[in-house]
Amino acid sequence: MNQIQVDGLNTKKGFKMISRCAICGGKVMEKKVSEEIKVGNDFVIVEGINVGVCMDCGERYYPPGVVDKLRSIEKNLLKREERKKLAVIGNAYRLSYPSFA
Repeated sequence: MNQIQVDGLNTKKGFKMISRCAICGGKVMEKKVSEEIKVGNDFVIVEGINVGVCMDCGERYYPPGVVDKLRSIEKNLLKREERKKLAVIGNAYRLSYPSFA
């Protein structure tokens, strides 16, 4: 399983993030987060995404276009030629829980 990384997504300037969470009413702050996109045995870590995050429950609020861009990355990950453009940053391993007890 290969772990590959792409550049972070930037949000549009001037986008106003909501201030209160629709789920719990907590305060929403803008933060940079990472998202993992898994396709088969490969996954991409997308870093530096500016989103709103509720400080109480952790709900995330994505600016317009971000989710579409993440889906586009997922779609392109299926194409072998697109994967070759990404930097490999390590390996991932699978270990079943009871096996190391």
